[in-house]
Amino acid sequence: MLPNGLTRRESQIMTILWNSERPLSAAEVVAIAPELSKNTIQIVLKKLLTLGYVEVAGFTYSKNALTRTFKPIIEQSEYLLGTLSEKTALDVTKAYIAKAESKEDLEDLAQLVQTRLQEINK
Repeated sequence: MLPNGLTRRESQIMTILWNSERPLSAAEVVAIAPELSKNTIQIVLKKLLTLGYVEVAGFTYSKNALTRTFKPIIEQSEYLLGTLSEKTALDVTKAYIAKAESKEDLEDLAQLVQTRLQEINK
């Protein structure tokens, strides 16, 4: 179990949903992770729905049946940040900055820092 209470399977399915550009049905998750049974995926999606990590995004046809599609409610970065202490989050940020090679990424970070500093100073 991870620090925030998600099991390995729950985290695995959340990662699949986060990496998808659109909501997915249980059958589509099975296609991406064939090592998981459809029954397991349905049980985990139901639990994630109860925990408030996913929501029903709509409905689609799978073969001849109408099935629900799911999308994450929480962003992956928000989830990961919740599993880290403040010190670890700061250390990860510093390490990312030290190794970053994209000028655009560093400029975006600098802008975020400046915006946040202005908010704090108000």
